[in-house]
Amino acid sequence: MRQVGLGGSVGAVRSQTTMSDKMMMTIAHAINDVVLVVLKTPEILESVGISQEKFFTKVLGYDETGLWVQFPEFELPVRVGEESGLWIPESMQQVDASVMLPWGAIATVMHFPDVQGYDKPSPFNRDIGFNISDDEA
Repeated sequence: MRQVGLGGSVGAVRSQTTMSDKMMMTIAHAINDVVLVVLKTPEILESVGISQEKFFTKVLGYDETGLWVQFPEFELPVRVGEESGLWIPESMQQVDASVMLPWGAIATVMHFPDVQGYDKPSPFNRDIGFNISDDEA
């Protein structure tokens, strides 16, 4: 801190923050928070039901391949019998899943630290996830 003189008076104290005082932001700070993801190539993820260019989602983790995010209410075929290995595509169940977004498909990730509802999201907030179009069914 330093003194800033105002016309010979005692002056106000102003804090000066330098880059070295700030902690660098990394994707690790966004784990368990809600972020806005913007994709470069949304068509690469259409086969798993993601067709939007931008969407809000909860970050679960990351690795060298990409960003792991929450995919709530993913429709999964019901499996009939462990031994038979049969699937019934007409009978679907909704499950909470995770999906890996490849780094090459991501244009940007916006994080909103300390914004209520975007940090450590409530499980009752259902505005998180993807819109699945009926065209793919």
